[in-house]
Amino acid sequence: MRFTKLWMTGSSILLVVALSGCTTLSINDDPNAQISNDPFQNFNRKVYSFNYGVDKVLLKPVATGYDKVLPTPAKRGISNFLSNFREPLNIFNNLLQGKYDRALGSSYRFVVNSTLGVIGFFDIASRYGVEESKEDFGQTLAAWGVKPGPYLMLPFLGPSNLRDGVGFVSDNYVFYPTREITSSTTQSTSLTVLGIVDIRASLLGTERFLEQQLDPYSFLKSAYEETRLNVIYDGQAPEKEEEDFDF
Repeated sequence: MRFTKLWMTGSSILLVVALSGCTTLSINDDPNAQISNDPFQNFNRKVYSFNYGVDKVLLKPVATGYDKVLPTPAKRGISNFLSNFREPLNIFNNLLQGKYDRALGSSYRFVVNSTLGVIGFFDIASRYGVEESKEDFGQTLAAWGVKPGPYLMLPFLGPSNLRDGVGFVSDNYVFYPTREITSSTTQSTSLTVLGIVDIRASLLGTERFLEQQLDPYSFLKSAYEETRLNVIYDGQAPEKEEEDFDF
């Protein structure tokens, strides 16, 4: 099966990385090296306007209805299920970055929540103090020393950069594609749509804050960069040097 071949390829990559020493990230790094430049700003701003329109007309109304119709326990269960669904990605990327203790924790979460947690609807592992260790292939590439490349505003998906865009494709269409979990195109598409709606519902209300900014596009880019910097360094990003001003 193609899925088996992909995981064999991933295992080969894992072996090479394990033998080579893994990550290159350090607390002494220059954090500015992880910030994307924006050479395609004119195009990105047009995509941002497009995404804003789609959100206003489609995503926000659907997410609002989802939020109002479903009771809180049901929404929490769906979020837990979707998080559990991507735990193998956390395992894989933690291993590729040499974070073996986190990979072990993710493995524990996947086994416990998939069984005792009824395929993930109940986050039993967190009750025992094992929290989710989110890792994606964009973070893995950063750990391997790959620079972010140009900033990209992706249609429907929002802010990203070249490195994280490649990581997203690898995570979702190569290493752990939903079409390998279910042979039904309808079920696969439904899982993807459900994930989008669940994320959008969790962000209800934040658009008001964004709209209050003088330049929402620039604010969103800055927020994205800071968030990615934080997750790449596991919450311990290097301090940015303060600029000196001569008066």
